[in-house]
Amino acid sequence: MNGPGMKESGQKVIKSKDVKYFTAPGGQAPSSDGFDSKRVQEAFAKKIRITEEESYQRGLSDGIRKGRELEKKETLKTLQAMSAIVKEMAALKKNTLANMEEEIVQLSLAIAQKVIHLEATTNREVIRGVLKEAIKGISDRENMKIRVHPQDFHFMIGIKSDFLQGFDGIRNVTFEEDESIQRGGAIIETVCGEVDARLEQQYNEIKAAMTAAK
Repeated sequence: MNGPGMKESGQKVIKSKDVKYFTAPGGQAPSSDGFDSKRVQEAFAKKIRITEEESYQRGLSDGIRKGRELEKKETLKTLQAMSAIVKEMAALKKNTLANMEEEIVQLSLAIAQKVIHLEATTNREVIRGVLKEAIKGISDRENMKIRVHPQDFHFMIGIKSDFLQGFDGIRNVTFEEDESIQRGGAIIETVCGEVDARLEQQYNEIKAAMTAAK
């Protein structure tokens, strides 16, 4: 056994004076373990930044994609809701019109009646038109008696000659006042029967036609 300070056979003792150090780039000495710790730290930090950036980009991309998918779903829901509302409104409109049809018909008839009455009381030419249409439908025009409202009577007496010249086969026609007949209407008595040309009678015929057409 060799004593202290002695070297074993075949072993070489390296003295401190024989150890040489090298200088790392930048003038800094290497770490004691032989690695450049600063470069390792920088590389590690860079790797972390890259990983964080990639994670952020993936998260952003996923968020945008999910957001678009959600937007599409919400848009589809909105369109479906709007479509349902339109269908409901159409059905409601149809049902409302069906329910209001009778009221609309009655209102229209009431308005027509008021208009006819107003026209007959303010326009004396109404009786001329009514009698003209009524006499056209009479084949036997001899010995007719025409009953009209007193105000219409005076008007027709004034235009009697000119009015009767517009018809063929008319003979012995007389006009008679009848206060029970509203202005604008008339009742014509012929050898074949009676022709009701009162405005209320014509109104009732229009009303019946409108009611039957529903």
